[in-house]
Amino acid sequence: MKQIWDKLDRKQKNDLIILLVLVIGCLLYFGLHSRGTDLRETRNVVIRVGDEEVYNGPLSVSDKELRISGIQGGSNVFVMEKDERGNAGLRCIEADCPDLICVHTGLVTLPDEPIVCLPHRVTARITE
Repeated sequence: MKQIWDKLDRKQKNDLIILLVLVIGCLLYFGLHSRGTDLRETRNVVIRVGDEEVYNGPLSVSDKELRISGIQGGSNVFVMEKDERGNAGLRCIEADCPDLICVHTGLVTLPDEPIVCLPHRVTARITE
């Protein structure tokens, strides 16, 4: 290996060092970020009805269901669960609105990706 290194000129050595630093940096970045949201304990769930915040709590996976009363007597039921990669997220599992877009949104694991129920004026999102 030393013989190969000695045959390289200064520019090739610099290019090789830069490439090596970039590869190590990418591996560290993706290695740390692919472990899931459990490393970041500061995530919260914020649920609003209209302009009023009705729930603000930590994103923690449990069997607890959050039943939120919306405008005009409607309701939405949210649960916090993990996806197949182990990332914690939020899902609307039940609603009595006509279109059920909030239920069909599925599991949300990214910050500021909303679950919205327009008929009940309910919005739910994960914040950091």
